[in-house]
Amino acid sequence: MLITKNPSTVAKPSALYSHSVEIPENARWLVTAGQVGKREDGTMPHGFEAQHEQVWENTIAILEASGYGVEDIVRLNVYSTDPGGLKFLTPHRKKYLNSDHIPPSTWVVVSQLANPEWVVEMETIAARVF
Repeated sequence: MLITKNPSTVAKPSALYSHSVEIPENARWLVTAGQVGKREDGTMPHGFEAQHEQVWENTIAILEASGYGVEDIVRLNVYSTDPGGLKFLTPHRKKYLNSDHIPPSTWVVVSQLANPEWVVEMETIAARVF
């Protein structure tokens, strides 16, 4: 079982994330490549909100294909070319994450991703004791 921690000796998280997560001994790990908003058919929705929604759907499909769930996420790294997209992070996390397990995360604004059509990309690390 993963244990999220927010020590009282550190300021509370400023959004929907935890400061740390402890991974138990003998856990298996899954590390994803950065997921973008490309749909299964290869099309790309427009705008941060739609792309970020698809990023979550892609991430969950990858987790499930290996026997993991959102409760196994250890870390999220989100990169975006749109600083305004930050307002969608909390609503999407509330929609897709289990409220009992909020993993640590980092949000980074970048000038460009690998494809100029992409406005958001998310890497995920998960761990689970099977």
